[in-house]
This record gives sequence, C-alpha cells and structure tokens, in this order.
Amino acid sequence: MKACEVIVAKGKEDSRVLLSNGNMQVNGIEQSMQKWLKEVFDWSSVQTYAFAVHQETGKTLSQSREEYMERGKEEEAVVIE
Repeated sequence: MKACEVIVAKGKEDSRVLLSNGNMQVNGIEQSMQKWLKEVFDWSSVQTYAFAVHQETGKTLSQSREEYMERGKEEEAVVIE
C-alpha cells in the first residue's frame, strides 16, 4: 500500500486515505488504522489486516501482504536458479 490510497472498512461504507506513515486522517485527526477500525466496528479489538480493504483492488491487507510475500519468494527463486 502507498500513501494516498483509499482503505475501506470491510463490509462498511466508511473509508479513509492512507498517510505515508501508515496512519489515517479521521475527522482532521491522525490516528492508527487499528484505532479507526475499532471505532468503525465499535469493537474493543480488531484484526487490522483482515478488516482493512484496499478500495482499488478489493483485497484485504492480509491478501495483499500474502501476494507481496509470494512475489518475493518467486523473485528469490529466480535469482537462486
């Protein structure tokens, strides 16, 4: 994920723009993605990577991270061969 990309709370209409430091701008206040999601879902804890969705791709951060890690493994395999 890059700064200025839009993150949506899974199953909700609430979305925020990702800042360069990984935080979100919420009502003019900078806060962590975790805190924002806990407020959106009204939960005491939340699995950030499972409930934050990249708006453009529709993938959770967990899915995006998994794909990123797989690409890294494929690139590493090519270098070793």
